[in-house]
Amino acid sequence: MITPPRRSVTRFFIPMIDVLILLFCIFLLMPFVSKSDDTPVEAKPPEEKDRTIQQLERELAAVRRKVAELVKDRPNAADQYLVKVLEIDKATGRLFNFDPESTPPRQEIKDQSDAQRLIDRQRAAAAGKKKDVFLLILYPRDLTGYPLQKQVDAYRRWFKDVPHGFDNPWAPGS
Repeated sequence: MITPPRRSVTRFFIPMIDVLILLFCIFLLMPFVSKSDDTPVEAKPPEEKDRTIQQLERELAAVRRKVAELVKDRPNAADQYLVKVLEIDKATGRLFNFDPESTPPRQEIKDQSDAQRLIDRQRAAAAGKKKDVFLLILYPRDLTGYPLQKQVDAYRRWFKDVPHGFDNPWAPGS
């Protein structure tokens, strides 16, 4: 008698599962490949398209005029401020002003009264040019541990009445 060969079930199911996975992947990709014909696209008459283009050109011209007005009315920050740069000494954390017209050119700002004299001089110079004073305090470029936090707090107190800023290359996010 003839007997059929013994076959494993996996020999049948493995290829079938591969085919089913392939079909499922094609099903998932169908919306990206095919165009749906359910929604008809209405074609606009050429004169309506031209009207839209003309309308957009008018709106663009109006926006360009508005931008030009804003640029003209808004002053440039460089023209608005007289910037004075102060340096913090890397060895001691003391604050110094460099003024080439004075003797010596590098002068230490020791306390509130020195800071106020500097502010008054800068305001007088800025008033002649119709500008505001801005003091930029530079941290040392080498990491030495100076200035101490109490020194920075003192500098902030001295210049609290005038716009000022610190240029700290070691601060996070700078």
